[in-house]
Amino acid sequence: MTTSPAVARTRARVAGALVAFLILSPFLVWPPAAAGLIPRGAIMVCGFAGGIIGVFLLQELCREWRLIRCTMSAVTARTLTGERTVDLQRLTSVRLHIGFSYGGAHYTVVVRDAEGVRLGLTTDRTLGALRRAVRRIPVGSDTAPRVSPAARAFLDGGRSGRVTTHTVIGFLLVAVAITLYVAAVLRLAVG
Repeated sequence: MTTSPAVARTRARVAGALVAFLILSPFLVWPPAAAGLIPRGAIMVCGFAGGIIGVFLLQELCREWRLIRCTMSAVTARTLTGERTVDLQRLTSVRLHIGFSYGGAHYTVVVRDAEGVRLGLTTDRTLGALRRAVRRIPVGSDTAPRVSPAARAFLDGGRSGRVTTHTVIGFLLVAVAITLYVAAVLRLAVG
């Protein structure tokens, strides 16, 4: 039995709210710390523990962890928030997300269907099914999903300049965001 789209969306929203809470926790702890109710060090603990965990989880929420079923019309996979099924015949958007680690850049193609279910595809099998699904939909059709230029370049199999540009911009945005976050947490903690 597959999970209904409504249940999958609800689980994703709850998990997203918890991740947002972790990332924003130093800003939520700041008022009691400023009032002297808790030590200012709690801001640093929340910022660095909650921030690191939250940013990691943010990248993992919709990514497929274990493929359950992959057909020409649908992909069902287990994610961090449970099982999700995406209808490949009713896609509304296809986006390329990039994650970074010591091993380099990791690409996830995040698709959303007409039911609002999101799933990050990473395996060759699911990406192949997605390629076939996107090719079957006539360009300019009313049912054609919005496919980002970077996702289209990635799905076409090449590491073209568009994917490279997307990777560089993504890395710069992550670096700037982390720097600003750390600066804000340190400023709150110091007082």
